[in-house]
Amino acid sequence: MSKIYAFLLIIPLMAILYLKAISFYEFDTKQRYIKNAVDSTAHKVMITGVMTDTDKEELLYKLRKLGKFKDTDLVLECGCMEQDGTWSELCSYSLGSVLERGEVFRIYVQSEAESRFSKIEAGSDYGNKLFYKAKAVCRVEKNQQKN
Repeated sequence: MSKIYAFLLIIPLMAILYLKAISFYEFDTKQRYIKNAVDSTAHKVMITGVMTDTDKEELLYKLRKLGKFKDTDLVLECGCMEQDGTWSELCSYSLGSVLERGEVFRIYVQSEAESRFSKIEAGSDYGNKLFYKAKAVCRVEKNQQKN
């Protein structure tokens, strides 16, 4: 009889832990790919000093393969760095505008829908939702144009 209880308790518990492990692995892997895509785009802006419509569409294409992202989920900001190393207030970046050397550029993305891991882990607790997020900050390092 004790073997039946063990079978009824241990096997379902192992299945639940296995599903949680798989959902966490999926969340972690997607989060890394999203961060990598955002970092790659920020690095391109760091080198060239400009983000084009093509760059934005390429980033959104990569993000949409991994999760549910809208155009409004992508926040682009730029600003200047002060003498003491702090940033001035960041303002919205318009695509195609050229940043000068030393300016700060920031990309922030957050998915529209919560992750599958969050749905499994938190259940109906609306305060503890996990979204796919990534932020990349860079300082423009392009060479000065000589006139």
